[in-house]
Amino acid sequence: MSLVTSVAIDAVVVSLLAWVTWQVAKDRSPPNAVPFALMSGGLLLWALLSLVSEFPNAWGIGSNLAALAQIVPAVFLPAIWLVYVLGYTGRETGFTRLRGALFVLLALPLVGAAVTFEGDPSREEIQRSLASLVGTELFLLFAVYMYAAVVFLRYGWNHDRVSRAQVSIQLGAISAPYIIGGWLDGSSIVDGVTGGLLISGGLLVVAVQRYPVLTGFPKADYVARSRVVESLQEAVIVVDWEANILDANVRAEEVFGWTTRNMIGTPLDAAVDGITGVDLSAGSTELVSLQTTKGRRQFQFTVSDVERNTSDSDSEPVARTVVFRDVTDQRTREQRLAVLNRVLRHNTRNKLDVILAHADHIEGDTHRTAIQNSAADLASVSRKARETEAVMTDSVGAPSTVDIAAVAHEVATTVREDYPDANISVTAPERLQLTTYRTVARRLMTELVENAIVHSDDPVRVDVELQHTTEGDPQLRVADNGPGIPDRERELLTEPSETQIKHGLGVGLWFVNWAVSQLGAELAFQSAGTTGTTVVVQFRNTTSHQ
Repeated sequence: MSLVTSVAIDAVVVSLLAWVTWQVAKDRSPPNAVPFALMSGGLLLWALLSLVSEFPNAWGIGSNLAALAQIVPAVFLPAIWLVYVLGYTGRETGFTRLRGALFVLLALPLVGAAVTFEGDPSREEIQRSLASLVGTELFLLFAVYMYAAVVFLRYGWNHDRVSRAQVSIQLGAISAPYIIGGWLDGSSIVDGVTGGLLISGGLLVVAVQRYPVLTGFPKADYVARSRVVESLQEAVIVVDWEANILDANVRAEEVFGWTTRNMIGTPLDAAVDGITGVDLSAGSTELVSLQTTKGRRQFQFTVSDVERNTSDSDSEPVARTVVFRDVTDQRTREQRLAVLNRVLRHNTRNKLDVILAHADHIEGDTHRTAIQNSAADLASVSRKARETEAVMTDSVGAPSTVDIAAVAHEVATTVREDYPDANISVTAPERLQLTTYRTVARRLMTELVENAIVHSDDPVRVDVELQHTTEGDPQLRVADNGPGIPDRERELLTEPSETQIKHGLGVGLWFVNWAVSQLGAELAFQSAGTTGTTVVVQFRNTTSHQ
């Protein structure tokens, strides 16, 4: 093989391994990224030394010395490979004293041989040094390599979430320089490894691009999956002690919009929007608002330790499981029942008291008017309660694609007929589609516009605006020129429930709260000076992360 060809192949190998090392090293957050980067970096060093050895006295380094230096990565790679395998199979990814002792043990014969050299050693000196290493060093290398290979093969072949192709590729990548190097020239392991390194570089490129090689599948994966079961309706995520995701069930994929392959190795707060700052210690349980594929929902989560051996009382936990239970509908039903109960017991009773108080004085116009107004108010409350119940009941099915811009124009047309003196404007794009419940969205807009009209000053003006935010999510804004929504009403909309003493004035704004929750949106109020209020409903696009 000519020098030009050898140099060209070495350059290709260096390029491949440099690309792999850079891709891994630039993001070291996955639990097994550092050992993998060290492994690919060791192969890169080996390839660089092989390239330098092609040029006599390049950069002041003798070619024989560069060739001899290839022993260093060749000796330490099996130990790095073992650390990677232990982390990948759930036996910690950090540096321990035992692992440090392993590196020292591998280095001792190497140091002993190195002290005998002065300057650029001759080929005969290199061969004598290698001969002294064969008995001790190669035995250690073989033992470390084989132990790691057996652990990796057994784990990969028995794990339904690890591809056997991935196992073969990774094992081939670490083995190729040794096997191909020995096959091409059995007299010295530092000669003839270029072909093996080329295979390693190509296999690692494939591994990094196609497989989750930087993640860890610890012992918790076996235990959790056997006990949690895929069929659970709750989203279940297994995390390590740094809150990096180790595994997730199918329900978690559906709820948070990530595939399990993409979730593994990702920090929990990056995959689950809204979990940042939450206590994830064992035994924790809390109510949180999280972003999902259906918008923002309320979840009750619980955290549990995953034991390495459940039969051993002294067993240390190896990870944690976080179980998310969607309680949005349950909380909505509880609020709905509380408010409807209050409407029937309080508002209806009070209005009937007014009617009864004036019943004996029916002859007078004043009393007759009071009776009529109270009866009308009572009828309106009852009607809204019925409509609210009907609309919320209709939203239990699957959502559909709705042009909410067209819905806004329909609402404005209908409300103008009921309130001909009101000035209602609609500003919206020609089409603005959203996956949602049309009945709920239409009633929500109607309630906001009617509430704005009722509480606006003459001349009544209500501005309805639909637009996209900078994040691309649809936003509804309903502005009026009235005195605004009382602070008490705003506070009640954020309270978990009503009480006997503290309650709102009607079901209208409560329906707004329910509808916003049902649609996975967010509700906000903005004041414009001394008069006027803008109600903002922030919808969410339901695009999944893939």
